[in-house]
Amino acid sequence: MTIKEISEALNVSISTVSKALNDATDISEETKNNIRQYAAAMGYHIRTKAQPTRRICALYERVNSDTRNNILNHVISSFTDIAIAHNFEVVTDFVSSKPEGFILDEYLTQNNFCAAFIVGMTFKSPVYKQLKNTSVPIVLMDNHLTNSPLIASVSSENLNAIAKAVKYLNKLNHTKIGLLMGERDSYVSAERLAGYILGLARVGIDFNNDYVYYGDFTKNSGEDAAAFFNETDVTAVICCSDIMAMGLIDGLKTFEKSVPEDVSVMGFDDLNLLKFTSYNLTTMKQDFNQMGVQAFKQIADMLEGRNSQHVMLGCELIERCTVIERK
Repeated sequence: MTIKEISEALNVSISTVSKALNDATDISEETKNNIRQYAAAMGYHIRTKAQPTRRICALYERVNSDTRNNILNHVISSFTDIAIAHNFEVVTDFVSSKPEGFILDEYLTQNNFCAAFIVGMTFKSPVYKQLKNTSVPIVLMDNHLTNSPLIASVSSENLNAIAKAVKYLNKLNHTKIGLLMGERDSYVSAERLAGYILGLARVGIDFNNDYVYYGDFTKNSGEDAAAFFNETDVTAVICCSDIMAMGLIDGLKTFEKSVPEDVSVMGFDDLNLLKFTSYNLTTMKQDFNQMGVQAFKQIADMLEGRNSQHVMLGCELIERCTVIERK
């Protein structure tokens, strides 16, 4: 017996069932008692406040991309720290380790997870279409699903951040601005492309599809992009990750182009590893610690019966040495 099955049997929403089973205070006692009595009669194990559910799954969708792993590990570490501080157990697992036909909701309920935090998911993920069937609260990183009371999300303001980067470059007299994208099938890539197009429109520059290259958030794809941008007349490139920006800088050197004298390059993330390199990269900084904290707060709220939310965190422009004013 799952929360979804209880909601269908009693003709109430999944959110209402979740609130009743978690003893929330914002539904009537009559409704709460009816749901809890039915659930108990059907063999659903109802935990009391003295026996709180304390097991959360941190589920990685992918583990094959260097920059995403660096970012995801940072966020999961922050998430785990605050969860443990609130007496939750966090179990890390990977979709890639699951057999074909893996059913997310069965996995979560059978392993007694009260909630899940899913990171690294794309539209092509085998669990993406299953999300709407969840019976436990889920928080998504860099994804957003509407009209689901049990699915919250946390992300940076990707659209506004890229639009801000375009405005910054344009103020430095760059009018031919390229974009080094991440994967085509990811929500975060779609948001950043939209921000690029919006940013260009705001400063009066026509969008040119010939200035956009699709990578995969890895350093190798940044190096590959150098050959593409070398054939254009761009004077600046916004990269959707720091790792790709590093690859692009290295790749441009093979074409005897220097950064920033020939091409200005911006990254996105402000990874800690930048401190141990010589790139001195201008970038848009994400707050990975706060992303993990907000993900946990979303889970805690939903377990208390409050509605899911989409939390977006601001990004900060970090000026270093890979961007210069165009003369």
